[in-house]
Amino acid sequence: MINTDHPYFFINSLLDSESTYSLSKYTYLPDSLSDDRIINTISGENFSIDYVNSILKSLKEDQELAFHSLVKTKSRKIYHIPMIDFATSRLDREVYYRLKNFIDYKILSDMTFYSTGNSFHAYSSKLLTHKEWLKFMGSLLLVNPSNSSLKIIDNRWIGHRIMSGFSSLRWSNNSGIYKTLPKKTTFDLL
Repeated sequence: MINTDHPYFFINSLLDSESTYSLSKYTYLPDSLSDDRIINTISGENFSIDYVNSILKSLKEDQELAFHSLVKTKSRKIYHIPMIDFATSRLDREVYYRLKNFIDYKILSDMTFYSTGNSFHAYSSKLLTHKEWLKFMGSLLLVNPSNSSLKIIDNRWIGHRIMSGFSSLRWSNNSGIYKTLPKKTTFDLL
């Protein structure tokens, strides 16, 4: 059901067999505070492509699958995988320089980008503490230029994610709301 351009393969390269990770089945409700999710947690050891495909097959007609930023280690420490939900329909030089000005280099330099049809998602391999994650989410709020119609980052996503205490990004295309599955892409810096 998913191919090698899917974010699963980036996340799989980060997995620690003794840590736990989470995904959720959710129904998108526009302009809502609701974040109704059925959360599944799994160890890195068991987090396989077969596991992800089995969850994808079990989605109801209106549900999507999302991967969460939370990583819980064997010693019960909590970390976050940095994630971004973009609002822009292009990844170009201007977007790159806005990101470079506001996001920590260690996070941005290890970031992989995915086209979602209308916009983009991104994941970084640099794990963050909860305090660092909050600072990162705050820095994302500053990426959009002030006094401009250009919207690079989805600010509503940031609000929802801070309220929930974790980031999450869609891994499916099941409900008919979205154009495609997330697919690995690169910046157009020319």
